Amino acid sequence: MRTVTWRDDDRGAMLGEGLFETVLLLSGVPQHLDAHLERMRASARALHLPVPGEGHGRVVAAGAAGDWQRLERPRRAVLRITLTAGRGRGLAPPGEGAPRVSQLVAPLPDHPDRSPLTLTAVRAHRVDPGAAVSGHKTLSWLPWIAARREAAGRGADAALVTTVDGDVCEADHANVFALVGGVVVTPSLDRGVLPGVTRARALAALRSAGHAVAERRLACDELRSASEAWLTSSLDWVRAIAAVDGGNRVAGGSLTAWLAACLDES
Repeated sequence: MRTVTWRDDDRGAMLGEGLFETVLLLSGVPQHLDAHLERMRASARALHLPVPGEGHGRVVAAGAAGDWQRLERPRRAVLRITLTAGRGRGLAPPGEGAPRVSQLVAPLPDHPDRSPLTLTAVRAHRVDPGAAVSGHKTLSWLPWIAARREAAGRGADAALVTTVDGDVCEADHANVFALVGGVVVTPSLDRGVLPGVTRARALAALRSAGHAVAERRLACDELRSASEAWLTSSLDWVRAIAAVDGGNRVAGGSLTAWLAACLDES
């Protein structure tokens, strides 16, 4: 291990005091950028971070277009937007220091992976719905990394993260849906769930089509025995859950396939 001198006193790098968004680019165009930036602004207000202005979206889109061109115009790419509180050390608020906003574009495969995922409930991370940071996409992502590492060590594709009360919160990278007794159930936002952009789109599509939907507590046993279950995220849209904790489930289903077709923008 090589020791280097630390030269960056950005509060995001030093303390994890900041937020980020990951936005899908299709042919260089950011998808649902306004919704992502509104979520970032809402979280910034809740966590007493600098709030990006309403004109921030135009700057982000223009910068993303330039980066996409320099990457030789991939069909799909991901845009990461990072907001930090600026410079400063220690736990005391940084005062009126200038915030820092950065963005990075990276290429993705031309087509998203549609293979179903296996999940396992992990012990490495549990969400406290009452914690100040719950439901926000903060830079302090180490608990989620630990969750994924535990899941991988147990042979699963991704971690199922529960609340401190034992009910389902979300996967380590996505919101969770389950078809339980003919009703589509997803954990409610008061369970510490990230208010996913694709989660909101999925709920709107399901309700518009007349499907019964409930946002409520979802027990792990309900998820394990659900007739269908899937994940939603901004990069994968809809992805079927093949099994939870090694249980047997036929991957996918008619409702999962229908919703995937509704939300597919490729």
